[in-house]
Amino acid sequence: MNVAEGKRWGEAALLAKEIENARFDADMLLAGVLAVARERLYLEGDRRLSAEQEAAYRSWILRRAGHEPLQYILKEQGFMGLSFYVDERVLIPRPDSEVLVEKWLELVRSLGSTKPETQNFSVRETRKSSRILEEETDAVRVADLCTGSGALALAMAYYCPTAKVTGTDLSAAALAVAEINARRLGVSVEWRQGDLAEPIRGETWDYIVLNPPYVSEEEYKRCRPEIFHEPGMALLGGRDGLDFYRRLAEEKRTLLNPQGKILMEIGWDQAEEVCGIFEKNGFQTRVFPDLSGRDRVVLAE
Repeated sequence: MNVAEGKRWGEAALLAKEIENARFDADMLLAGVLAVARERLYLEGDRRLSAEQEAAYRSWILRRAGHEPLQYILKEQGFMGLSFYVDERVLIPRPDSEVLVEKWLELVRSLGSTKPETQNFSVRETRKSSRILEEETDAVRVADLCTGSGALALAMAYYCPTAKVTGTDLSAAALAVAEINARRLGVSVEWRQGDLAEPIRGETWDYIVLNPPYVSEEEYKRCRPEIFHEPGMALLGGRDGLDFYRRLAEEKRTLLNPQGKILMEIGWDQAEEVCGIFEKNGFQTRVFPDLSGRDRVVLAE
């Protein structure tokens, strides 16, 4: 087949299995096989695939038709303008989680900058520069709990090189993926294995950041098929999805410096419950929305 024929066949095969964004996914898989940008497909419609390329493409389309996530097939996911390796050992980073990193960068800038004119800025406009906060802030200590692929930890370290970033996870397999990403990005993060706050107890931190498992048992049953290819331990947060917030709140302020802060991602309908959990344990809270205007990040201090 040529490229144009491959595009049509792949889209039809995915549509037959009710795959969302079938055209995009077929294009991305074909571009991945050919090692070209998706845009090239529209310029090279008559290009013939080799036998090996066609076989690989058909294999990938069949995997996607079985609801395996596109990112696991391509072994890649973009996050905060950076490219991360992902596989079945880790949760796929979501665009909504970028708000968590951006809010952290805003806090670090506002508290640490000596240049008043830089207090207000858009990370989305500047994050592709080599560094954002290289010489404008003092070193801060931040722990990223439930780090998974390391996306949050590595994005913070990349865009704020003065920060001392530690990432923790219960899964040794996930930490192995995080280390792959650290090497890919040339960023230094300390990895520690352990359950939630256990690896950082006995120390105090300027910031604790986390995107914990927060899907309830009932919600998990209703998830689309792709979700079940991702590690359940990175998604399930107990019966009501709030177990990890309760556990962290019960640490009180023993993990934080006097002005320390916790930033955490939440489900869009969990703001009231999560804020209540932390307020009962002596914290003040604020809620920030994602790009869709839905509650996404809670700041506890």
